Amino acid sequence: MVTILLNHKTLKTEFDKSILENISWFDGIFSDHQEVAKSLKNKNPYTITVILDNLKPELRNRKEYVRKTKYERSSQYRELLFEMFFEEYGDNPGNELFGQWLDKHQRDDEAVIKHELEPRYRQKILARFKNHERLFQKRFWTDRERYYHLPEPLNSIDWRMPFDNLFIWTENGQKIARRGGSSSSGARETNSIFGFGLMDLNKIHPVPSYLFLYSDENKLFFIRKFNRLCLPDYGLGENYLQITNKGINRLKKGTLLFRWDSFDRVNSIEFIQLVQRSVFDRDKSQGKAEEAK
Repeated sequence: MVTILLNHKTLKTEFDKSILENISWFDGIFSDHQEVAKSLKNKNPYTITVILDNLKPELRNRKEYVRKTKYERSSQYRELLFEMFFEEYGDNPGNELFGQWLDKHQRDDEAVIKHELEPRYRQKILARFKNHERLFQKRFWTDRERYYHLPEPLNSIDWRMPFDNLFIWTENGQKIARRGGSSSSGARETNSIFGFGLMDLNKIHPVPSYLFLYSDENKLFFIRKFNRLCLPDYGLGENYLQITNKGINRLKKGTLLFRWDSFDRVNSIEFIQLVQRSVFDRDKSQGKAEEAK
């Protein structure tokens, strides 16, 4: 086991930019990890993992770091109409009754509100609030989309996951990719199928891996290139039932896996199942830390 400590002040921003350029999304389907290993055998696959720090709270309102979009939302009065309706009828019976009202009023939501909800709840709501002007005024909410400075089409990310896994290969002279992660069932399945498939292939043809950090200030830092497969030890096997635990353990042997200390702001990365010490710049005794510069 080897741990590297991240000094955010000295991390590098220089790297081979071509590994992120001229890439298109793959829209085909692989049925299982064995098909991935077979199909990508001679297609120069490699992986890119970007560990995602949370954005600093003080930067979430600054336009250099996020794209803010304002959307109109329902008035407090309108929301209370629905709230009181579902409190009275419950979710399932309420949905059934609301559907009947929609049929009655030719699928017109506003007619349902005017003829069904307001007669039942308007006076109760007005009696609860003195400031009726505020009750009916327009309201807005702001969506904050954090910038992700990777080339298109890789520059869109689901920020619910703590890392971005890109599986990239060459087909018919064109680089294509699939994205895996932990944000959705589809992303978890992709992460497992491609992760295990490349683990299988890595035993025959080493699959290079690149590790980056996207910092809490929206800066992309290059940590290392590994000559053999290196993947986050999170979520492998989720949403994928076509492999046994025994099969997973077999595939993981020979793969460099890693975890990090915090999903808020990473300071250290711990590598496990290290089978070739040469992937690091300096040989270290087990458990000793080195600094990533």
